[in-house]
Formats: sequence, C-alpha cells, structure tokens
Amino acid sequence: MKKLILLLLITMQAFSQQKQKIIFDCDLGDDIDDAYALSLLLTMQDRYEIMGITTCYGRTEDRARLAQKMLSETGQSNIPVYVGRNTSKMNERANWFAEQFYWAEGFPLNLQKQSASEFIQSSLKKFPGEVVIFSVGPVTNFADIIDQDPEVLKKAKAIYAMFGSFQIGYSAKAPIDAEWNVVVDIPAAKKFVHSGANIIYAGLDVTAMVKLDRPSRDKILQRQSPLTNALSGLYVLWGNETPTLFDPVAIGMEAYPNLFKTEKVHIDVDDKGFTRIIPGKTTNAEIGISIDANGFIERIMKKYLYQNLHP
Repeated sequence: MKKLILLLLITMQAFSQQKQKIIFDCDLGDDIDDAYALSLLLTMQDRYEIMGITTCYGRTEDRARLAQKMLSETGQSNIPVYVGRNTSKMNERANWFAEQFYWAEGFPLNLQKQSASEFIQSSLKKFPGEVVIFSVGPVTNFADIIDQDPEVLKKAKAIYAMFGSFQIGYSAKAPIDAEWNVVVDIPAAKKFVHSGANIIYAGLDVTAMVKLDRPSRDKILQRQSPLTNALSGLYVLWGNETPTLFDPVAIGMEAYPNLFKTEKVHIDVDDKGFTRIIPGKTTNAEIGISIDANGFIERIMKKYLYQNLHP
C-alpha cells in the first residue's frame, strides 16, 4: 500500500512539473512589442516548452534572422525558428518598418526545412490538445493552414492572439479601430475568427493602456545582461519614445489570468478590418475586457530584470 501511495505521489509530482508546450507566431521587427514578448517567453522557460518560433507577414526571412540572433545572444539557439510566407511584394505596408532588422544584419540564417505553417500543422497533429499558440502578428500563417486543412487549428489547446479592437481603440477609449494585425490581412483575419479554434483575444481593450514608461526602460538599460542589452538596442532602432506592450499581454493572459477579466462573445471581421461583436449569436471567441495594467508591468519587469540568460 505504501509503495502504491509513493508511486502515486511521484506520478503526480512529475505531472505537475510538465511544461506547457507553446509556439510563438510573430512579426518580429515591426513594432517593438514583439521583441518584448519574445524576451518575456525566454524568461519563462520554467513554465513553457518553446517548441518553435514562427515568423509571419512581410519580410519573414529578416524576422527569422532577428529571432535567431536574439536566441543566440541569450544562449537559446536550440529553439528552432520557422519562416512564414513572405508577403512583402503583396502589401506595401509590409515594408513600412525595417530599422530593427539592422540589429541582426549579417547574422547567418539557419533555415528549417519546414515552413512556419507546416511546422504548426505537424505540431498540432503530433500533440493534439496539448499546444498553446501565442499569435502576436497578422494571422497569415493560420489562413494558410486553414486553406490546407480547415480542422487542424481546432487541435490547439488554445490560441492567445493579440488581435482586434472590440470596445475601445488605440486611444484606450471608444471608438474601436481597425487593429493592425487584422487590417493588414483582412481575408486571413476572417478565416481565423471562423476557424472553430479555441481563441482568446488580447485586443486593444486590454493592450492599448499597457505602456513601458521611462523609469522601467532605464532599469532595463542599466541591467546590462545579454537579454536586456538586446531589448535596449532594438528599442533605439525602433526610434520612438514609449512602447505600448500589445504583444506581451497575449502571453500574460495565459500566464497571469488573475490580472484579466474576459467575456465570451461572437465576433466577426468586416470588410474594413474592424472586429465587431455580434449580439445574439453563438459564441466563437473569448475576449479580454479589462487588465490590471500596473500589476502586469510589475510582473514582467521582474522577469526582465531577474534573469541571467547568456550565451
């Protein structure tokens, strides 16, 4: 009997220590928030098993190079990076932001054989119901997956997406805006919201008010670790003043659910890229409606500062 109890305890302990499998889909190199989101994930590997990073939208090879240099600088080159379909010739907006790419210029790009969409599909099929996806860019990769297999995204345990504007806009108040990740690829966005997957949306309603102020940026600069040095270098190339941390919030919704309130609704995407709540229809989304922004900043600052990632 004692042996049985001991075996049960060991099994329970092993189960509790299992890391959550995740995939990070991003448009790293545009707004600076992708870099803060990736950095946050790298500090949370006690919680997450990062199966791979996938790049989406625009100059996807340059995004992959940027990701690989960040991984190299922090000793995480074992994490594979997969390149999504390059859309820079299809949309002029895909070339608006390029300054951060200079940080990784000349870094050798180690391409994976699988494309981003192929990797996501194979991972979901191999581990059905086990993989969480953080989607923090345009959803081009997911539209490609839906075109190839309309059922496969349903195999994700959950998709946390920085996507949409449901009740407030970029000003952190009404009216809503056509949010970037939606409006730059509206056909893909329409497919995504009607995919049937379990999607939790970190829209502007819970991201537009999350600002990284000057004292926090100074702490990151003064920390002088490989991770914080990378963030500070990319911040300078970004060339603006106060970052809005849209993308890290999507991670926070999974990692720190007590900081958020959510609501289940039915959403749709109109032809102008606005995400509309449709009353009276069967729910197809869970949207963030409030956030403890100060509590969130406090938690992620500890992650950025109290880490020792190095080559």
